Amino acid sequence: MPLAGKAVMINWSDVSPEDRPAYYEWHNREHMPGAMDLPGFQRGRRYIAVDADRDFFNCYEVDDLGVLTGTAYRTKVNNPSELTLKTNKLMRNSVRGLAMVQLSLGKGVGGFALTLRLDAEPGREQALHRHLSQALPGIVAMPDILAAHYFISDMPSSTYVPVERKGRVTIVPPWAVMVEGTNAASLEGACGGALSEEALGAHGAKGPVVRGIYRHEISMSKLPGGAT
Repeated sequence: MPLAGKAVMINWSDVSPEDRPAYYEWHNREHMPGAMDLPGFQRGRRYIAVDADRDFFNCYEVDDLGVLTGTAYRTKVNNPSELTLKTNKLMRNSVRGLAMVQLSLGKGVGGFALTLRLDAEPGREQALHRHLSQALPGIVAMPDILAAHYFISDMPSSTYVPVERKGRVTIVPPWAVMVEGTNAASLEGACGGALSEEALGAHGAKGPVVRGIYRHEISMSKLPGGAT
């Protein structure tokens, strides 16, 4: 189904297996519920890697980018709890973007997600935009594919460092794609064709395209009926 807003906070990170019970307790009971209490946050989702370069992928859907630069959110992240500060030390190799939704298509929420992190060649942004805008409707029509979205990070807001993230090195993904499906094999199939590294490169993508396949673990939502 389409995302519940015009912007997202997306994050990929590593957490060692021995630290995951503490991470899960914090994320399930404090972090995600706390985000959902903020105005403008509509839905949060966490995924764990099936075949990816980072252990976890998180996506928070918000009304617009102003939610992520506004007073309520920044007050929260600049006044972290002791548990947040402690748990943040368990997360490594963070890749995080506060991004604007460029296109969001679909009629359902998949149990698995494919993510792509990429950048555009200077001067070829419009070519890459056209390619993704034309490719994603066909991908959503593939068997077992339920939704597809793509994002462009806002660099000023993504590089702002609040108190809770001080001391953590974070990479900002300039562009990102998320495809949702019912199984990992179907998402592997969606990686080919228009979303292959060769096709993306031919239409304006620069450098390596970082791919990952993830399995859904938890959602929290303000959507009607608690839709996930």
